[in-house]
Amino acid sequence: MTPRPKFKRPASAIPAATGIIAVLTIPLVHYLWPQMPGVSDRDQTVLFCLTVFAVLALSELFLARILQRPGSGLVFRPAAYSDPRYLADLGVKLVGLAASFGLLAMFYFTADLYRGEWYSPFFSLLGDYWGVLLAVVLTTVCGVHFAMRHPRDGMWHLGRVVLTLGQGSLRARGLKSYLLALAIKGYFLPLMFCYLVYDWSFLQTRSLWHATSFVDIYQYLYRFAFFFDLTIVVIGYATATRLLVSHIRWTEATVGGWLVCVICYAPFWQLMSRSYFDYTEDGFAWGTWLWDYPVLYGLWGSTILLLLSIYCLTAARMGLRFSNLTYRGLACDFPYSISKHPSYISKNLTWWLISIPFIAVDFWTGVANCLALLGVNGIYFLRAWHEERCLSRAPSYRAYKRHVDRYGLLARIRSKLSAGGDRARRQVN
Repeated sequence: MTPRPKFKRPASAIPAATGIIAVLTIPLVHYLWPQMPGVSDRDQTVLFCLTVFAVLALSELFLARILQRPGSGLVFRPAAYSDPRYLADLGVKLVGLAASFGLLAMFYFTADLYRGEWYSPFFSLLGDYWGVLLAVVLTTVCGVHFAMRHPRDGMWHLGRVVLTLGQGSLRARGLKSYLLALAIKGYFLPLMFCYLVYDWSFLQTRSLWHATSFVDIYQYLYRFAFFFDLTIVVIGYATATRLLVSHIRWTEATVGGWLVCVICYAPFWQLMSRSYFDYTEDGFAWGTWLWDYPVLYGLWGSTILLLLSIYCLTAARMGLRFSNLTYRGLACDFPYSISKHPSYISKNLTWWLISIPFIAVDFWTGVANCLALLGVNGIYFLRAWHEERCLSRAPSYRAYKRHVDRYGLLARIRSKLSAGGDRARRQVN
């Protein structure tokens, strides 16, 4: 019998060069960033993100030639600018854009959370540069509109709902997805941007090159890993556009999928972790545990950094298309050749290594801590399950899922361990 041919891995829709360039660009630009004593950390963070975005966008446009790939839904036709139908639809769409701004303003105004000092970097940015931001949004919306094959998208349907006082487009298929995408950006972008500004401020007071011990190296790289991830995240949320084929194709539409995602972020996680999933011991973590054993300290800390590097690579590989609760394109190669959820696996493993819940003041406290962390792991398992269900609308994702379940790195390790166990049992018998 001829051997069954190996199932071929589907092609990635997201250019592989994007991840490589992100990995090189973010550390290099941060290292070469000039001293700007007269510029606030907030504005430096924005300039840094714009620099990284420009490099990634140009690489996709000119190296990956992303606009030549299917999926953008754009056809650049000069005649569209004088087409009465396009002009009429643009007016409706601008009403939808205004309604979108109104919904976000209402959300931010009514939630006391956003009036706190912590969110001031984001909202002060809006206050200082609202004119520039509005001009960029209007230019992008108008430019994309006249190039769309089917310009009546979710924003247009929202505008029609407003103009008809709810009589038209209320049940339109694209309206729900658009509103959910607006909610995703409205919730995550202020949160992630503020985290990024505070990480920028922290790193401005530190230098990897002045480190004198592994402790200094670990502390810097640990914080830089999250800074790296947040840079990709903020760019992903802020620059979703058909012009770079990085737009949102569809969103998670179930209550369960949203619930298990948003409870992992502020302000919900602070309540959940304090009241239900507190797996840490105050003032005690892996560094305290292994402080008197320098070799083990270095090995343990290096393992944490290795897992965090995998976590960062998962964000870098998505590049301009990173986003929670959405489908914006498929990446099938490393690190997504390890498993379907390498970021969740690496993140959850780091929590076990950092918090060492099994080391506690007594046995039952250790058991309780481990159960609490297992509960957190369970939440991420549910997140992964909901993500797979959402992404499986794409035939390419279903093909990728079949491939990685059989030929992914973890699948191959599991298969070899199972085969080794079978051989051992046969030898015993």
